[in-house]
Amino acid sequence: MSKIPASAGPAWIREGFVIFRKQPGGLMLLMLAYLLVSVVLGIIPLLGQWLPMVLAPVSTAVFLQACALADSGQRLTPEILKPIFAKPTFPRLVGLGALFVLMLSLLALLFGAMVGGDAMVQLAEQQLKPETAQPPAGAGSAMLVVFLLSLPISMAMLFAAPLIHWQRMGVGKALFYSFFAVWRALAAFIVYFLCWMMIVMFAVYVILLLVGKSALGMALTQSLLMVIVMVVQCSVYAAYRSIFGAPGAPEPGDGA
Repeated sequence: MSKIPASAGPAWIREGFVIFRKQPGGLMLLMLAYLLVSVVLGIIPLLGQWLPMVLAPVSTAVFLQACALADSGQRLTPEILKPIFAKPTFPRLVGLGALFVLMLSLLALLFGAMVGGDAMVQLAEQQLKPETAQPPAGAGSAMLVVFLLSLPISMAMLFAAPLIHWQRMGVGKALFYSFFAVWRALAAFIVYFLCWMMIVMFAVYVILLLVGKSALGMALTQSLLMVIVMVVQCSVYAAYRSIFGAPGAPEPGDGA
């Protein structure tokens, strides 16, 4: 992994748009299929709120595999799922998702411990009555601590799924390599995320300026955000390719 300059951040975004333009229809169909599966998983009693998060690394691997195929000019077919849902990739991705849920739960517990039980009840009541919402004492500092702790988790998770899929790494090794890959290219990723924030804010502002907060405006905004999410996936693939090199095509059952 070579040192990545800050200018790589905007370059990854440009490459993401280029990749998306190669197969916009197929990529958006994949996004719609993902949303449909998420809705179906969400209605499962008890497990519905956890399954999408546990399976998030699987979804990431599917999206990035689709981006890789689109980049190379190949068609997107259900065959792309076979290597991801085969051993040992699928169990490792699910294990990664379970670990992610555990870390989120620990951060939530830490937040609750810092603000106290009464403040948590106050926050829950404010969700029901947002018009009278007042942040409880200590919530700001607790959120800052949780945010700072979530940054290394996000760094370790960013490339963990594709490293498990394409490099056949175990969960621990993938988290390690992902964290230090982002760390070595930290300036590029800071610029990358700032650019995406500006793109999203500007695009939403233009839509609301033109059509207002009408039903049409909300529909256009939601559609735009779906496209942006898919382009973000393409740009993450571009970043992966820049840092780790173009992926191969692992066969089901390959690797240890």
